[in-house]
Amino acid sequence: MNVSYLWLKSLAPDIQGTAEEIAHRLALLGAPVDELTHLGAGIGDVVIARVEEVWQHPNADRLRVTRVNAGDETVQVVCGAPNVEAGRFYPFAPVGATLPGGMQIGKAKLRGEVSQGMLCSARELGLGRDHSGLMTLNGEYSPGTRFVDALGLDDWRLLIDVTPNRGELLSHVGVARELAPGGAAGVELPAFPNAPRARLDTRSGASEDEVAGVRVRIEDEAGCPRYMGAVVRGVRVGPSPEWLATRLRAVGLRPINNIVDATNYVLFELGQPLHAFDLAKLRGARCASAARATARRSPPWTAPAARSSPATW
Repeated sequence: MNVSYLWLKSLAPDIQGTAEEIAHRLALLGAPVDELTHLGAGIGDVVIARVEEVWQHPNADRLRVTRVNAGDETVQVVCGAPNVEAGRFYPFAPVGATLPGGMQIGKAKLRGEVSQGMLCSARELGLGRDHSGLMTLNGEYSPGTRFVDALGLDDWRLLIDVTPNRGELLSHVGVARELAPGGAAGVELPAFPNAPRARLDTRSGASEDEVAGVRVRIEDEAGCPRYMGAVVRGVRVGPSPEWLATRLRAVGLRPINNIVDATNYVLFELGQPLHAFDLAKLRGARCASAARATARRSPPWTAPAARSSPATW
């Protein structure tokens, strides 16, 4: 189980001790920490930069040349990533910087074009395995800001060895409850700022029920005695806010979009598995008809939580 030290502290601020001391306490409680990783290690030289301009490399089909605003200076950088865009923010390693693994960044000439630094992917920063493109940062930043400070990466990741009889530790809330001086009373879920209040129309049935044109049937009541689902409308698929993306990177996950990231966030915070489905793509004529009827208003989604209630909507 990957656990973020800062995530634990946000749930239970009274938890005392450094990450190393917490790892020692968990070992004494029967949950040894197999690995302790400082997320900010090796990337202290990295800053946030804004790409001001992008053009095709004149001598290489797969390379592009960019003009990068790194705060104190604007430099030219050759980039091979397919997702580099003008106006977006990315982590940038300037000339002289050292990256995880000891890689040192120097001034270079690539196919005849000068490159002064490197725009980075998550894998190059040791923050994930994704090397398909640059690590795109959502939101507004001041170019030249230290990457570690802006994203709250002065954090530690604890890899906890959870045995089969300690399933309550498969979440940040469960681990925080174990460590907080007041136990469960010392854990409080933080409120989401400016979160709208949701109006819920609920129904519950036996092994089968229907609402909003969507029918849920439990075929194995012994294996799944409880299932909950919700039809959520008015959702726009897009990038997650950076605080949420940072939380997921801290536990080794790659942010995908706001829908997928929200389900992963709930899983790691509460230990509750969630799955999100596109309502328009669920099987069944009645379901598809209901989805088409609302498609012009907003992209409809269902977000059922596995093993929750027989059919609550």
